[in-house]
Amino acid sequence: MTVYVHKLQGQGRAFFGRTPSPSPWFVLTAETDDELHSFAASLGLTRTMYRPGTPAGPHRAPVAGHYDVTLGERDRAVALGARPITAGEADRMERQRAAGLGYS
Repeated sequence: MTVYVHKLQGQGRAFFGRTPSPSPWFVLTAETDDELHSFAASLGLTRTMYRPGTPAGPHRAPVAGHYDVTLGERDRAVALGARPITAGEADRMERQRAAGLGYS
């Protein structure tokens, strides 16, 4: 089972004049939804916290099904074996998955 965690893209920049959140958010995803749900349950996350994925569109990149997690949850996930990756790596992996190539 491979579960990944990365920082939510777009943080650290002002958005419409608002300052960035002082607490960063992270994204927990996996190669399959079954793996993701199982791992999320071990962190105490519920299915109501799950964000379903969306397919790629004409002007939209694909988004994997995921859970948004706090810094503390991210640290617990890494301690339980989640692999930290960059947001760029996550984007590349999701594009490969959408193209039917799977994660690599």
